[in-house]
Amino acid sequence: MQSIEPVQGSHGLCATRQLSRSEGIRPLKRIKFVLAMSIVVACGALAACQSDVDGVAKNVKTNDIKAPSSEVEESFGETGAEITLLLPKGATGIYEGAARHVRDGAGLGVGELGGNQVFVRVVDVASGASAAATAVSAAKARGSVLLVSYAPSVVTAVIASIPADQRPPLLNLGAPVPPTSGNVYNFVSDEIDSAIEGARAAAASGHKNVLVFAQSDFPAAGEERLASAIRATGGTYLGLARYDLTDAAASEAVKKASANLQNADTVLVLGKSVITTTIAGAVKASGKTNVTLVGTSAWPPQTYTDPSVAGTVIAMVEPEGATMIAERYQRHYKRALSTDAAYGYDAVAVASGIVRTKGPEGMNAQNLTSKVGFRGVTGLFRLTPGGTVERKMSLYSLSGGKLSLLGATPASF
Repeated sequence: MQSIEPVQGSHGLCATRQLSRSEGIRPLKRIKFVLAMSIVVACGALAACQSDVDGVAKNVKTNDIKAPSSEVEESFGETGAEITLLLPKGATGIYEGAARHVRDGAGLGVGELGGNQVFVRVVDVASGASAAATAVSAAKARGSVLLVSYAPSVVTAVIASIPADQRPPLLNLGAPVPPTSGNVYNFVSDEIDSAIEGARAAAASGHKNVLVFAQSDFPAAGEERLASAIRATGGTYLGLARYDLTDAAASEAVKKASANLQNADTVLVLGKSVITTTIAGAVKASGKTNVTLVGTSAWPPQTYTDPSVAGTVIAMVEPEGATMIAERYQRHYKRALSTDAAYGYDAVAVASGIVRTKGPEGMNAQNLTSKVGFRGVTGLFRLTPGGTVERKMSLYSLSGGKLSLLGATPASF
């Protein structure tokens, strides 16, 4: 049996997944609670909502939520507007792994931010797409104001295809799905988002000729998305070189890309293993000068101390955002805050913020896609009518084996 261990996720949090031999681990440090969740709702301006945010902060410590048993139908809270959380139970009949993390994050969010105006009903969708469609119809009949799904993409895609007037809005916390019928929002940021932000920062300094290195299993759709974003900033996409997860293969990939490397002034290295340092070292050993090396939030933290990556630029959500709830999550659930739990928390925060200020009827596309956006554990973000999420990130440079802040996350969009 392969072990499941905590590793750094894309927001400086722990992500639960299986380990490959080439990947290292560093558990999330316990972080002292600093401040309460600050959710900015669609009020037309950030300042217009500040008094409500302060009110939430005052009530954070008065709500002590414990997770119910996952062997029965569950709910967090009892009164207010329903948020329907669609999760698959595991083979043992209980919520396991990432699904449990999402559930627990949502539960903590209701306790701290719900104010008896929203509650979460947890619905099992392990039976597949047909059962999920039935669950959605039932949620609509109950008057649920929001669906939050963490399910296999084939299940979530079926939910997304249900006409928007026949279901509540959908926040998808799993793999992206096409927003085929509207009012569907893919909520999760990934390594490509980090890469795009890093490339934009390089372009702002005049380095616009981008060569990309990625693991051999990097999807073609990801390359297309990355290339389009680079071109949208006025940059030149020089191509993508794939590498296997050995030092020899990584070095060989750099050699084969030598022609494009000579024309590059930005080298973007994607990857989730320590082999990223081999790519960086080979690029520097090639003799190429005046090049900006851009990493991603998926790089394992132990890569930071390798001399070959000194000066690398990485864009990510500030890890300090986890301080908002990390200590309380650890106390309630006896494990470190994960990225999945943070997304579950923020999904509830979005809903509760809108319901508090606009009422249940305010849970609509106009308010969900407000240009003002929201600020939560996973950073400053806003949802788009096209079904994507824009999440602002801070810019860091690797110096002395650690992340050094170059530019903080903007205060607003």
